[in-house]
Amino acid sequence: MNTETTETLVESETGMNGRLCLFSLYVDFAAAVRARWVTSQIAKLAGEHWKASSEMWNLDSVAASEPIRKLIAQEEAAADVLVIAMSSMERRELELVQWLDSLAGGKTTRTAAGLFIGLLGDESNRTGELDWTVKQFLRCAQQTDRDFIWRWMEPEAMVAGDWLADSVESLLTRKQPAHDAAFLQETVIGEAQNSNSHCRFIRSSI
Repeated sequence: MNTETTETLVESETGMNGRLCLFSLYVDFAAAVRARWVTSQIAKLAGEHWKASSEMWNLDSVAASEPIRKLIAQEEAAADVLVIAMSSMERRELELVQWLDSLAGGKTTRTAAGLFIGLLGDESNRTGELDWTVKQFLRCAQQTDRDFIWRWMEPEAMVAGDWLADSVESLLTRKQPAHDAAFLQETVIGEAQNSNSHCRFIRSSI
């Protein structure tokens, strides 16, 4: 690899820190709106140097066909941020908790600890199974190596994403060293392979 090509590659990579994968699972339509808003705020907080991608699924999808379940599991395992959104606290969402329990011990392609965000209730749903639900979310976060935060989704919570800032900053700080190390390793390997190919060409030409 010549010097000009190397410098161009380094400039390109340093301009983009890496990928930020977001995954959301929602229980109801109102929760879907909140989850979409939160993921958009996370992308804004991350800034243009992180390439954010977002996947969103309804809880009913978990009970779909086996290929769909596998696809959802793969996307969740690769996600840096897991968002679970539900509006009603009136009853225990056992199907949701069973799915969360199934994530424990799963393989992940993440290079750093992730983030789990619970979006719960609204103005009229602040009681019921709140304590039980938060405990289930926290357990899942611990089992899947993610920090955990949760938030009431009253109208005020969707005005600004300041309450997300510290957690997103911590996540990106963890991801950055891992990305830098991976990029450096890929660059060194690539240069070594190019060098070996050039040496073989010289020998074959003599």
